[in-house]
Amino acid sequence: MKKRRIFLPILLATAMLALSACGAKDDGTSGSAGEASSGNQQVKLKFYAQYSGENTAVYDAAKEEMKKLMPEVDVEFEVAAQDDEQKIKTYAAGGTLPDIFFASSGLIEALKNSDNLYMMDKAVEDNKIEDQLNETSKAMLRHDDGHIYAVPNVGQWSSLIYYNKELFEQNGIKVPANYDEFLEAVKGFSAKGITPLALFAKEKWPGVQLYDMAVVGSEPAGLTKLDGGEGTFSDEAYRQGAEKIAELSKAGLLSKNAFNTTWDDALAQFTSGKAAMVLNGAWAMSDISKAMGDKVDILYTPLADADKVDQVQWNVSGGGFNQGFSVSKNSKNAEVAAKYAALFSIEFAKQRVIHLGDPNPILKENPEPLNGISSLQEKYKQDSANFKTMTTFPWGLVNAKFKTAIEDNVQKLMLDYDTNAFIDTMNKSLELARK
Repeated sequence: MKKRRIFLPILLATAMLALSACGAKDDGTSGSAGEASSGNQQVKLKFYAQYSGENTAVYDAAKEEMKKLMPEVDVEFEVAAQDDEQKIKTYAAGGTLPDIFFASSGLIEALKNSDNLYMMDKAVEDNKIEDQLNETSKAMLRHDDGHIYAVPNVGQWSSLIYYNKELFEQNGIKVPANYDEFLEAVKGFSAKGITPLALFAKEKWPGVQLYDMAVVGSEPAGLTKLDGGEGTFSDEAYRQGAEKIAELSKAGLLSKNAFNTTWDDALAQFTSGKAAMVLNGAWAMSDISKAMGDKVDILYTPLADADKVDQVQWNVSGGGFNQGFSVSKNSKNAEVAAKYAALFSIEFAKQRVIHLGDPNPILKENPEPLNGISSLQEKYKQDSANFKTMTTFPWGLVNAKFKTAIEDNVQKLMLDYDTNAFIDTMNKSLELARK
């Protein structure tokens, strides 16, 4: 018995030496799921991020702050493709997900079901992440099964139509407060050779969002109601919404190149005065404000019927949902990646306030913006306190079959204006999606 007690530590020591030797042979390269670490050895993580535009400075600043918190970790950003999550889904199918990546609620549902997501409950608890979030953002933290698969990086944004005040005034066109006025504005700008609405329809979600905006004037839940298993496209709100999109498209709402237009293209058209309006989330406010100053303003419910405007003014399209920075379950350093992603979300939120004057932060306590906030951001900040209901963005739709069908068929509706065909097709798709 005594010999066994002596022999066991010798075996353990030998095993530890062998493991140390293995670790020393690490060549420092990073695979598709990260680099194995040991002791104080540097860990490299791949981070699939929306590392472009205004967010570049935010990511860089957050990364610098993370060097103080986790100096042993280095991340390599890969710029996320603007492709409605097709590339990240391809990575998942091939078993090559990056260590950390942004995931929408729809993507979370899909990757959870395919066992690709690392559960982040412990990382959030150990690092007291929830204690730092405001109440609205806490509601975005957990999936409907009660677990955490992503930590929020931004707050609940609304979908907006931005308009060029000068362009409306110069052309004698009234800023629309309801659907009839919006239709007249579309016809007016179209007749003058000015694109009424710059829509970056190379991505499918902006068209779906426009349709959702046409629905919320009658049905505050918008597309989330259908996504949740209630109602059909034959219901009055959804039929009327389709009729409005068809009528606006036929009247010349979009440019001929809309379906090849990227966000950068749409922004350039809008800021140069070639387009009177542009659709995007409120997160685009910083870029637009910098380019246009006080020449720009925002519309929330311009597609509502005139007799309903007052009662639906704050029923907003867009919203927040379970989304944020996620971690691959197959990462070689999943635990380290989860801690990094959780802490990075907080630093990212702080840097959005500092660099962009984020008017919709996720934290209880926020730093001061470097350059203050624009008048447009201040207006949005005050308006958002009045929001009564919110829907979602297409990447927040949970039913993947429904999401695919609505994306494809709204684009078709904007091209052929056939409302009846749209409703029939979507009702059939809805039936299949709910099986």
